[in-house]
Amino acid sequence: MRRLISLALAIVAIVFALACSSMKVRADHDSQNDFSAYSAFALFERQGKESRRPQMSPIVDQRIAAKMASELEDKGFVTTSPRKADFLVTFYTAVRRRVVINRTGWYSWGGWGWRGGATWVNSYPEGTLVIDIIDRRSRQLVWRGVGEGAFTSNNPSDEKVAKRVSKILSSFPPKS
Repeated sequence: MRRLISLALAIVAIVFALACSSMKVRADHDSQNDFSAYSAFALFERQGKESRRPQMSPIVDQRIAAKMASELEDKGFVTTSPRKADFLVTFYTAVRRRVVINRTGWYSWGGWGWRGGATWVNSYPEGTLVIDIIDRRSRQLVWRGVGEGAFTSNNPSDEKVAKRVSKILSSFPPKS
């Protein structure tokens, strides 16, 4: 019986670890927009950044911006000044505390009281990365990619940032 409980706990721990490491990606775009007309982009600096509560360090922001530029250049787009760009790229991060309650086993009322099962609580930071593509001429949002669960710390590595940004931008530009 003890082996069965140990096995169940191990399986739950593995499933939990896998769930924590996966990022859910969603993307949406303006279907009326002609993305084939885009050839040049510029990174767009968010306004009011100083008044916002810091989510990630400025170093992580630099990593994200550099990887976005690299990914877009790999897709054939050219970096230029904001005045000459066809589209502008910006991003937002949000980090919150995620709490997961895990239960295993069974609970029953027997001749000697409640028995069976175990409960434990895990808490970890969960970060979301939002990448926006804005048409420079109309100043309208034309594409948004969201990576929920992108980061599990406030200071992710270069490798993790690169993987997450690449995965989010994989659906840009959208297929017609």
